[in-house]
Amino acid sequence: MGAHYDTRAKATKDSTNPNDPVPGANDGASGCAVLLELAKVFYERRENLSCQIWFLFFDAEDQGRDVAYGIDGWDWCEGSEKFVDDIDNFYDSENETFDCMILLDMVGGVNLKFINEQYSTSSLLDELFGVGRNLGFTEEFPKNAISRYITDDHKAFVNIGIPSADLIINFWNNPDWPYHHTIQDDISHISNHSLEVTGKAIEQFIYNNYFVNLSDMYKGNHPWREDINIPQIDIEMVSLLIMTIAILGAIVVVFSLFKKDKFT
Repeated sequence: MGAHYDTRAKATKDSTNPNDPVPGANDGASGCAVLLELAKVFYERRENLSCQIWFLFFDAEDQGRDVAYGIDGWDWCEGSEKFVDDIDNFYDSENETFDCMILLDMVGGVNLKFINEQYSTSSLLDELFGVGRNLGFTEEFPKNAISRYITDDHKAFVNIGIPSADLIINFWNNPDWPYHHTIQDDISHISNHSLEVTGKAIEQFIYNNYFVNLSDMYKGNHPWREDINIPQIDIEMVSLLIMTIAILGAIVVVFSLFKKDKFT
């Protein structure tokens, strides 16, 4: 499980304070907070775990170049790329394998609603959404989620064949959380409920797949090899298109009835 702990050095989306650093309460302290709490929970239950759980905290995720700022020679997600480059130093590749990687990014803001991130392994992300929805978090894990490719810390793991999923929100044009890369990404726009929803969903996912001595073992989509991407289109656009077609259809029907009444 991973999250990044660095924050954007300049608030390039902030029209008033573009040169100030971003506090980063959501992007990405929220993911780090959830991981720390999960580490406490799973440590107490470690005797029942059938796997190792690694908690990864990445630096240098958020210093890539946009129109106004970026560290020369740096791209986005430098920390995770470096970790993956060196991953063979951290485990016994002859006797150990990685089942999956789960990334938490911007999981604590108010009005939490995760997207269908398209670099993610779809079978793994679908299972996380299913777990969240089964826990009753249907608003946060919507059935018709926005689909989009997001370059994030999970992508390096996908590239080496590890099934990976990114739990992340719409941060580019989201009226419910418009604070990305501004100085307003502070604690006042963090929701305890959002943090709890994320933590509970991940916790239940681990119980379902990696806890022994449970009365009802649920294996889900393991080993999460299936990966089906869908077109990158916002569900709001689809809804608008359907509504437009319906209105046009109604106009055609009314016009046809008018003509029939006029000429009979």
